[in-house]
Amino acid sequence: MTHTATQMLREINEIPGVVERQIRDGAAIYREEGLRLKREQPRFLVTCARGSSDQAVTYFKYLVEIGIGIPVASVGPSIASVFNAKLRFSGGAFLTVSQSGASPDLVSLQQRASAGGAHTVALLNVTDSPVGNSAASVLPMMAGHEKAVAATKSFVASLVALASVAACWTEDHALLDALASLPESLAKALECDWSAAALPLAASHSLFTVARGHSLGIAGEAALKFKETCRLHAEAYSAAEVRHGPIALARDRFAALVFANGDETDESVRDAVEAMTMAGAKVFVAGASAGGAHVLPTVSARHALLNPICRVVSFYRFVEALSVSLGENPDAPALLKKVTQTV
Repeated sequence: MTHTATQMLREINEIPGVVERQIRDGAAIYREEGLRLKREQPRFLVTCARGSSDQAVTYFKYLVEIGIGIPVASVGPSIASVFNAKLRFSGGAFLTVSQSGASPDLVSLQQRASAGGAHTVALLNVTDSPVGNSAASVLPMMAGHEKAVAATKSFVASLVALASVAACWTEDHALLDALASLPESLAKALECDWSAAALPLAASHSLFTVARGHSLGIAGEAALKFKETCRLHAEAYSAAEVRHGPIALARDRFAALVFANGDETDESVRDAVEAMTMAGAKVFVAGASAGGAHVLPTVSARHALLNPICRVVSFYRFVEALSVSLGENPDAPALLKKVTQTV
């Protein structure tokens, strides 16, 4: 699928360099926030995000709930911006993740959380923004200016920043060491060829993106990108949840893209793959082998918690090419804007 480079593709190719910059220039900032969280020991963490940023938060949710043992809950911004609710967040931390930091509803919820007693942290690509200017702590993504409507390098930068914070919070030195070599792994991930999945996925009436645990946010991001760049209907499910009803759809002209972590969840992922293939779906798996499924080439990082980041980089290269081959414009999808402001 060779074609003239889109802005989206140029930004995808920047990802290893963005992550290298984060490791070099942002490590101290992320470390400071991780150590602050370790010192203050919040009883819970509340998150606020939309779109791709909300999928990044799902990745962080698993890092924190498994590594720290406190609950992480996503709260809808409308409880503040529309319903004007008073929040009781004393003893908790509040995290906003946004590329632009410009949406009024995110600002409203962040301000209400602060008034309710939470320490507010904002992870942003545009730090000088309404969200950044009203947060107690600001973490920069350092992704640089992102022009394509479909976020790619800012999403990966979000994952890297959150993994860095979590590694310092949990004192996971193996994860910190692996982050240092992540740019090299991501450069290799860009070379993975997933084109074998292009025609079956494009020809399907609908498709699932499936994962479990730390990769669940990647499945959610993949489903979003299929919709916004390819106009393909895709829904993300946990490998456990897909068998509780959704598998009834997995018949002729149905396909699934599955992400495996290379960890304790792989067995249940394989079970889901086998169930979908037996039901008649065409299934493609990144990161593991499973009966009846086509295995896509992947790159593994030096730590399993970073494998989802490698997977999404390979996926981005694939979905951009698929979008172009379908005659779509991934830089400016119809009906979408780069900065979406909601109330």
